[in-house]
Formats: sequence, structure tokens, C-alpha cells
Amino acid sequence: MIINFCLIFFTSILFCNNSIDNSIYFFSKNAKTHSISSIHSISNDINGLFYQPISKQSNIKGNSYLSYSEIHNNQFSVLQLGYCLKNNDKSNISIGFIKRDIDNLFNTSSSWDYNQYLIPELNNIEYDNISSLLYEDIGFVLSYNKYHKNKIINLKFKPYYNKIQLNESLGIDVDLMYSVILNNCNFILGVENLVSKKKWDNGISEKNNLKYFLSNSIKLNQITLFSEFNNVDPSKFALEYNFNNIFSIRFGYDSKNKETLGFGLSSKLFNINYAYFNSEFNLGSSSQISILFRTN
Repeated sequence: MIINFCLIFFTSILFCNNSIDNSIYFFSKNAKTHSISSIHSISNDINGLFYQPISKQSNIKGNSYLSYSEIHNNQFSVLQLGYCLKNNDKSNISIGFIKRDIDNLFNTSSSWDYNQYLIPELNNIEYDNISSLLYEDIGFVLSYNKYHKNKIINLKFKPYYNKIQLNESLGIDVDLMYSVILNNCNFILGVENLVSKKKWDNGISEKNNLKYFLSNSIKLNQITLFSEFNNVDPSKFALEYNFNNIFSIRFGYDSKNKETLGFGLSSKLFNINYAYFNSEFNLGSSSQISILFRTN
């Protein structure tokens, strides 16, 4: 099993080529993960279904997840929903929904004569011909976790639909992760966008950048240290301090997104997590709140 995974992993590296990186799933992490610089870690519940392996738990079937993010000074927002369908000591199956909304998009294609004015002056613009631009961006995830002793194999199938005015597209991404749990230390070897296809109704095809990574976490009493190395981002490091399994504070750092921070509150009925993080392109700060509801 390990040999087969490594073969898939290194073959994907050999044949990868960069294309685009504007996936709706780029912001599909939960608030805890965003507050630790988006480092992959093993999730203790279904709030990690979009981005992380889910650990072997005996009582999370029926748990649900809600998250809302305001990205780049409210330039757009992201809504996430999740639900655990099946969970036992052999496997976990969870499903999720994600939607990205962008406000204040305008269609200016009829507001001036492009043949006459490539860059128009203000008095050349027909403002009455400016209309709202139709934009839809939704996705789904099916997360399957297979447990074997202290190891987890996680497969994520992520179909999505995108519409801009009259142009429509369908796509799918597939992620693969292999996790090993060794006492207080966890390791994850993974590939995002191992399969990535997107096709517009005008025939144009796209695919998202392949990303491979190695991450680990080490728990030292109340402190957990995180790190990750991958082919796209710089090295990432983060820290979480837990107060009696009720309240946690988190800090992360990488050279692109600078500092990230957040906190979490845990109870028997729900978890609430908050994250604040910056953009690598100076597009403004972002914030996120995630809520996990427990039914067992």
C-alpha cells in the first residue's frame, strides 16, 4: 500500500505542469487551518473535510460544519457546509458544499465602442449600458478516509461549476493524502490536484496547479508545533497553545502570507474557530469563522 502511494506521488511530480491557480477550493480551509498558515494537519472532526485527512473517531457520524469567510477586505466571500455520512474504525465518508460570491461585478462590454476607444475617457462611456455581471461559483467535495492501524489514506473528489455571464464550465479536482500517526507526532504526504480538469462551453480547457507537500505536527503537552514544505509556497511554521482543551490560540508564519492568527473555543456540543490572515499580493486582510456542530 505504501509503495503504491509513493509511486503515484512521484509520478505526479514527474509529469506535472503549471496552468492556473484560481480554484474555489483555494479558500476551502477551515478557520483553524487558516490561522496556522494553511498547514495540512489531521483533523479531529469533519471541519477538515475539504483540505485535511480526518482522524479515526467513533462518534462523529451526523456532525455538521458551517464556515463563512470574508476575503481581501470583503472583495468576495466564501461559504462552506459539511456533513459526516459514515464513520467507524475502518473508514469515514463526509460530504461538503462550497460557494464563492463576488459583489460589485459589472458588465461594461456595451458601454463604449471598443473599435473607437481602446481606453475610453469618462465622457465616452455610456453609463446606462453598464449592467451587473452574472457570476456563479459552487463546488462539492466527497472525502473518503480509509484507516489501517496508525495510518490514514484520504481521497477527495471535488467537482465544481463556474458561470461568468453566458459562459459556463464544469471541472473536477482530486486530492490524495497519506498520513502516519506516531504517538504525539503526525506526518502527512500529499498531492493536491492529482487530477484536475476544467472545461468551458466554448471549448477552452484549464486545470489547477499540482501541489505536493510534506507536513508534520508535534504535540508537547499544551503546545502543538506545525510545519510544512511544498513545491508552491515557502516553508510554513505555526504554533497552537491549548488551555485545558477548551480554549486555543494559534499563530502561523510564512514569507508570502506573513503572519496568521486565530483562536478556538471547544465544548461538547460545538466548536467555534476564528482566523485572521493576509494576502500575498497585498489585496487586503481576510477573516473567517467556522462552527462545528456535534450530534453525539
